[in-house]
Amino acid sequence: MSPFSRPNPQSPREAAADWLDRRERGALSAEEQTRLDQWLAAAAENAAAYAEMEHLYALTDEHAADPVILRLRQSALRARPIGARPVWGAAAAAMLVAVIGVSGAGIAALNRTPSLAPNPVTRIAEALSARANPNSAVHRTGVGERLTLTLPDGSVATLNTDTILKVAYVDGERGVRLLRGQALFEVAKNRRVPFRVYAGGRQITAVGTVFDVRLDGEHVKVSLVEGVVKVAAVKAKASPGKPLEQVQMTAGEVLDAPAADAPMRVASADTEKAISWRSGVVEFSGEPLAQAVAEINRYTTQPIEIDDPDAANFRVSGVFRTGEPQMFARMMTQVFPLEVQQAPDGAIALRKRG
Repeated sequence: MSPFSRPNPQSPREAAADWLDRRERGALSAEEQTRLDQWLAAAAENAAAYAEMEHLYALTDEHAADPVILRLRQSALRARPIGARPVWGAAAAAMLVAVIGVSGAGIAALNRTPSLAPNPVTRIAEALSARANPNSAVHRTGVGERLTLTLPDGSVATLNTDTILKVAYVDGERGVRLLRGQALFEVAKNRRVPFRVYAGGRQITAVGTVFDVRLDGEHVKVSLVEGVVKVAAVKAKASPGKPLEQVQMTAGEVLDAPAADAPMRVASADTEKAISWRSGVVEFSGEPLAQAVAEINRYTTQPIEIDDPDAANFRVSGVFRTGEPQMFARMMTQVFPLEVQQAPDGAIALRKRG
């Protein structure tokens, strides 16, 4: 069956994976090749999805023995219907997209190295041309949105879902204030003028580096991908203020400060996992279902609820696309003894099977 004859519409990536699967099983007929060419020409997102899936397919072959690839393949195979034929290559890539939620843009999770190239689904905004005064601009994202913008000094900030960032550049300091949400910063080098992020009573100072800052209420988390940063606690009504506590982080570390007056804890962690949201995915490694659902809910206006307190403790592992709570909920029913109930208003509930 061709990607154009299915009763349910496919996403561009799923259709692209179908075409690649057909190609791998044998040469396309002249009629099929014509339909493929027409589909590629119909929309730019189709061509982009096809290129992404080709890249993902090539990587699954190139890194076939990689533990991450093996883990994803095993999850996909466990989730496929009983009696279905084995899937590898492009078809395996399709399973990864449809079942686990991996996108072609999430290749960083396969390579385990930072991937900071702009994502095709990211909205690009140039602060210099969009604001009368880029040194004090305010940028926002809605729920489920991402925004990449260039700051006045050439640094790049990528805002995650439901985020507010205020630019506060002044003489002697390249400052930004994270008022809510999460942002990834790629800092342009300038040793004479420090780059500082203020978030929840913390001051993060960098020269030229890549780091992620997440603010939930007063809870601040900093994930350092490249370089070195210093994080200081500052007085609530003084900025930059006199540091009350200061720690220095190196690449591969995550700092956690659960409250404004709480000590800062630094530990080694998978920073690639922490910034997977930039590629439109989130990764879990044994987190409780309640925690995983809370993370998925950040990206949607139709949140998932867990009706059974025991189910909240199920442990979740895998890579999932953001903004698709129904897909995540369906996947949970294939792994755990759960069922999905959806209300007329779109609300999604996970509960134990009766």
